[in-house]
Amino acid sequence: MKKTTVAMIIMLMLISECAKKPVLTGTVGNPVNLTPELKKPEDTVACTFKWNFTSKPAESNMDVLSFQPDSRSFTVSFVPDVPGDYELQFTSQDTEGKEQFKQVFTYAVSPDTNPIPAADTGEYQALPRDLSAPLPQYSQPGTQTAPPVTYASKPPAAPKPQPKAVVKGRKIPKVAGKFTIQISAWKQYNQAEAALAKLTAKDLDAYIQKVYFKETKETMYRIRSGTFDSYAEAKKVMKDLQARFPKEEFWIDNVREDQ
Repeated sequence: MKKTTVAMIIMLMLISECAKKPVLTGTVGNPVNLTPELKKPEDTVACTFKWNFTSKPAESNMDVLSFQPDSRSFTVSFVPDVPGDYELQFTSQDTEGKEQFKQVFTYAVSPDTNPIPAADTGEYQALPRDLSAPLPQYSQPGTQTAPPVTYASKPPAAPKPQPKAVVKGRKIPKVAGKFTIQISAWKQYNQAEAALAKLTAKDLDAYIQKVYFKETKETMYRIRSGTFDSYAEAKKVMKDLQARFPKEEFWIDNVREDQ
């Protein structure tokens, strides 16, 4: 009986390990592509899709607006702005808002260690000499001229570095050591005001903060709630809010200065 119990425990541990999703990797400044792995076709029929960050580094400015083409698409990508661990969640809902499918992705993002290429000064750069090429032969008076010497071909030009993707919100001043919970963001103030009214009617203390992205020259109106002294405290409150408002896309950010 004892041997059977031990064998069952070992089997459960192995099943648990196999069920764990592997931690994917990425690099700061390079796009991360996300595609959910659906178990059955019904998970996409007449459904709406939603992506959100459930966890990210405290210094990151990523939010639902960072997803491309947008957070309502089936397949999305985003460009991590700082190194650290990112946890993202995909949700599929039916026409009545009932959850059909959910999948969590975990990415360990490392710093970009690629050296920045030197600027082109326009000056002539001599090609490295090919030591395997034969030496030239010169004719002497009364001797036959040697045939022309063939040198190694010119090496192909190096590919031009691709420009880094624009990360929105990096230049917005923040209040050090203070965190808040973002609920949603809107392009029009009246849209944000209507969304805020629905939340306050359900006893959620929230506010609207205007933000301007200098990188893309966009103005957005963010709905946020609370001020916390630590990221851990904000994350604990966010989990309670996610249980109360499962349709909202909560994430944690630094408190930002008014603009």
